[in-house]
Amino acid sequence: MINAFTRLTLIGTVLLSTQALAWNNEMTLQDTKKLTLDAQSLSALNVEAGSGFLHIVGSSTDTVTVKAEIYQYEAHDNYCLTLDKSGNSAKLTANNCDNHSEDHTRIDLTVSLPATFLLDITDGSGEISIENAAETSIHDGSGAIIINNISGQLTIEDGSGAITASNITDSVNIHDGSGSIELANTQGDVIIHDGSGNIDVQNIVGKVTVTDGSGGIYVNKAGSFTLLADGSGSVTIKNVPVQNL
Repeated sequence: MINAFTRLTLIGTVLLSTQALAWNNEMTLQDTKKLTLDAQSLSALNVEAGSGFLHIVGSSTDTVTVKAEIYQYEAHDNYCLTLDKSGNSAKLTANNCDNHSEDHTRIDLTVSLPATFLLDITDGSGEISIENAAETSIHDGSGAIIINNISGQLTIEDGSGAITASNITDSVNIHDGSGSIELANTQGDVIIHDGSGNIDVQNIVGKVTVTDGSGGIYVNKAGSFTLLADGSGSVTIKNVPVQNL
């Protein structure tokens, strides 16, 4: 557990220093809470989060542990923060409860869990980083997404913000509004629907299929490549079998 949280702290420091400074000028850290749940009978984590970063790291632990940092203009308890068991899943809720409330709260989440856990994440805004997990599904409003080492499929539906993903053992399906996409080292097929932003895809064992609005496309090393639609931007393809282009 100590190693996992040490690693998470380092990731947060490197990735979020600029964003955290901006946030801290607006809100003050009012409270820090720790939630834990025995994970031995569980196999998945469902997350419903509002604003704030979400960092998840999987390891050999048998516990789900959440560090929640509560940022507010003035301290109050008008927010939701729970970690409960629901069937064979853990459910983490961290948001304002009432979207129309004037008592705004930002909750930064640092999560440690078993690396075998499936993840289903619904997030409002703020950066998401995930390392060492099983099949993962993300529905995100805005904020950068950084993913590494997923044993299973990866599905991302994103409004805006850069996406970086690597070392995925199965297929990848990304539906993105705006923001760059960088994807590397994937064993399965890749499907990308992108509104705007550059796409950089490398070292893909399976097929790569892209539907793109605007932004450059770069593909290097893939089983095949299909461009279904392209609005504007350059297209560069390297080390892809010619008969599949």
